[in-house]
Amino acid sequence: MPMQKDLEKIHQGIQEVMRESKSLAHRRYSPNDIQNLQEKLHKIDAQYKEGIIDDRNKDDINDDPYEHEGQAQVADDLAKAHQKLSEMLSNLGQ
Repeated sequence: MPMQKDLEKIHQGIQEVMRESKSLAHRRYSPNDIQNLQEKLHKIDAQYKEGIIDDRNKDDINDDPYEHEGQAQVADDLAKAHQKLSEMLSNLGQ
């Protein structure tokens, strides 16, 4: 099953941040470069958490959105992107 349209948009945003971080990693970057990517990722994360893509059945308390098509993938991608940016920021201090 394909990813929902809203999830796909969020997934694409995360992938764009990851591409930009990969590009930065191959050159000299500053804390401001990382901060800009973190801000982009924060906006994406906020959209995700604010329920823009909340497709749970409100009548079913056992409905877990992370079991829905694409939800777990987006959550995993967000975690990986946050981790990557955190590592890049840590590498600046070395």
